[in-house]
Amino acid sequence: MDYIGTIEQDKGLGQEKQIIIYGAGKVGRHTLEVLEKTDQKEKIVCFCDNDKSMEEKYIEGIPVYGVEKVCTVYPYGTYLIASMFVRQMVESLLQYGIEKIHIIRETLMEEEDF
Repeated sequence: MDYIGTIEQDKGLGQEKQIIIYGAGKVGRHTLEVLEKTDQKEKIVCFCDNDKSMEEKYIEGIPVYGVEKVCTVYPYGTYLIASMFVRQMVESLLQYGIEKIHIIRETLMEEEDF
């Protein structure tokens, strides 16, 4: 993992060119809000989500795709895991050879073992 903590403290994103937010729920949307406030929204290429009903939808103009498609199209992107299902998401990304993984926690979110 490249980073574990809140999105507000993730200073390594300034250099990144392709950001994928893995998780289109509450934490993912908060991550988007913070990236908008720090003028980094243009780096977000898509959301990634395991919920098939979310695929091909848009969140504030940003498309949502399934993990297989996103990992194939953006194998060198930076993936921000923004969900409580951290373990499953990390394992999923590692299966596709994704190396740049940041685990984003909500400011008041409880720590999860992984």
